[in-house]
Amino acid sequence: MPQQSYTENDVIEAILDVTDNDLSQHQAAQKHGMPQTTLSDRLRGLPSKSEVIQPAQLLYKSQEASQVRATVAALLRQQGRERPISVHWLARFIKRHPEIDTKVGKRQEASRFNSFTPMAVNWYFGIRESEYGWIKPENTVNVDEGGIMAGFGLDSLVIGSSDPRRKAFLKGSQSRTWTSFIEAVTADGRLLKPGIIFKGKELQKQWFIDEFNKIADWYYITSDNGWTDNHIAVEWLKEVYLPQTQPADESDARLIILDGHGSHVSVGVYLFSIRNTAD
Repeated sequence: MPQQSYTENDVIEAILDVTDNDLSQHQAAQKHGMPQTTLSDRLRGLPSKSEVIQPAQLLYKSQEASQVRATVAALLRQQGRERPISVHWLARFIKRHPEIDTKVGKRQEASRFNSFTPMAVNWYFGIRESEYGWIKPENTVNVDEGGIMAGFGLDSLVIGSSDPRRKAFLKGSQSRTWTSFIEAVTADGRLLKPGIIFKGKELQKQWFIDEFNKIADWYYITSDNGWTDNHIAVEWLKEVYLPQTQPADESDARLIILDGHGSHVSVGVYLFSIRNTAD
């Protein structure tokens, strides 16, 4: 017997026909082209095959559904309703509102997540507008630092036994190398050339593979640990920030927005010492 072809929407429609339109399970399964056993399993709350095999998803769909149902139940209790919502309420709700759907949430660091509050955002923009609102967007630059870990290596082909039970392993590097980058963008969306900080004493030619030709004009420098330090911060200001943010009107001020990392402390001192019009 050929395998029947149906979608998750077909299953939802069949469930709704049974729960809302008084069709029997047999009639609903026939109508939407699926095995009656599948419909029966779903009506009993069993997960679909796609829910069982979800390696990239943080929560099963059933777990996501339980979170939504818990939220709705809490709202209903606030309104004085104690009767629990239907098992299939979520499916009907999503069907009525095609503009919403379940999705995978991207995790954030707890400290970053906890700090990003309406109060903090309103405080920042209040200060930004009252103190520096007169500075033009094209002269306002936000700077941040990030990085990537390198050194573990990739899987490679090796010559060995054809016996699938005999595994081949490659020894990974015992040392990991951290490479940092400085990224900056103006308030009107213009990107400054990134700064790339390699770990080492001097830049090495072998670091620059052919793909780097497309980004040869980026700013490259080294440090003992691959992190930004005061010297690199000053060099980046001289070589990247100041030349690339020169205002059309020389009397205009410039604004740098950055976090309180220790390597940024000397930035204000340097800008003050060279008497440039940047805060």
